[in-house]
Amino acid sequence: MDRRKALKIGALGALAAATTLSASEYKEEKTDVYGKYREGIKNREKYKKNSKNPTKGQLKHTPDIKIGPKDANGYTLVEITLGQEGIIHPSTDNHWIDFIELNADGKLVARTLFEPGKAMGYAAYKVKLDGVKKLTAVAGCNIHGIWENTITLK
Repeated sequence: MDRRKALKIGALGALAAATTLSASEYKEEKTDVYGKYREGIKNREKYKKNSKNPTKGQLKHTPDIKIGPKDANGYTLVEITLGQEGIIHPSTDNHWIDFIELNADGKLVARTLFEPGKAMGYAAYKVKLDGVKKLTAVAGCNIHGIWENTITLK
């Protein structure tokens, strides 16, 4: 092998090693999705609203799922709001919805993370629902835990 070819191979190897290191550092950094907000998350217990006589606190934390129209490409609008019957969850620096997830037949379809005090608990997704029987919205309140609501599709 001539010197020029050996130098090219060595340079490519060094570049690959540097790229691999950068990619692994990036992956490691991105895994901690809560980052500096982690200490503000106090509760990860799971709760469900009492369907017969829900409290205002239960209504405030239970995701409301609304199904919108299906577009020409087969995607259906799914809107999730935290709060029901006009009782909406607050968003302050100390009390906020930190995530909303949408599951279709038990499989994660979408997830949105929220910063404290910057966004209300609302997410909208366009999802292919062909053959889906159940949609479940899961939301996390940093103080009052994880709440979910499931609807059955027709």
